[in-house]
Formats: sequence, C-alpha cells, structure tokens
Amino acid sequence: MSSWEFWEYVLIIGSILTYICWGFVFAIQGLLLLHGRPEAVAWLKKRYTIRMFMIELYAFMPMLWLFHFLLEVIPKLIGLEDAVIRFSISDLIERAQEALR
Repeated sequence: MSSWEFWEYVLIIGSILTYICWGFVFAIQGLLLLHGRPEAVAWLKKRYTIRMFMIELYAFMPMLWLFHFLLEVIPKLIGLEDAVIRFSISDLIERAQEALR
C-alpha cells in the first residue's frame, strides 16, 4: 500500500463516518423540531441560518427518513407507541422558518 493509497482510504472512510455522525445528530434534532421541542428550536437558532438548514436538510434527507422509520414507525409496529407523527419535509421546513424568524 502506497502512502497516497493510505490517505485516500483515510479520506473516504473519514468522510463516510463524518456523514453518519453529523447525519445522526441532524436527524435526531430534525425529528425533535418536527415534534415542537423547545430544545430543538434553541439548537436550530444557535447553529443555523435558513440557507444552511436547507443545505443540510437535503444532504441528510436519507438519515431523516431512516431515523423516522427507526424511532417512529417501528415502535408503533411493535406496540410501544400509540400514534406516529406524520413525517413531512414541508412541515419541517415551515417549523424551521418560524423558529429562525
């Protein structure tokens, strides 16, 4: 393995792990924002403009869908939750715009 090949692997694996870690954080906070939690609103105000939020929203869309399925749909299917909140990107964008005004 050459030195360049090593750094290519480091860059690729580092990028994948960064996407997974930040996507996890963004997805959890996005779902909390969708539920109207004040902690998520404070987090959003502290770290984002509407433009940056939209960029990350589109970048982490697969993570949002995955975590909605894992944290909302599966508990409903196995009987731990009574209702599942409807996941809507437009609702999430609307709540973010209201919070950032």
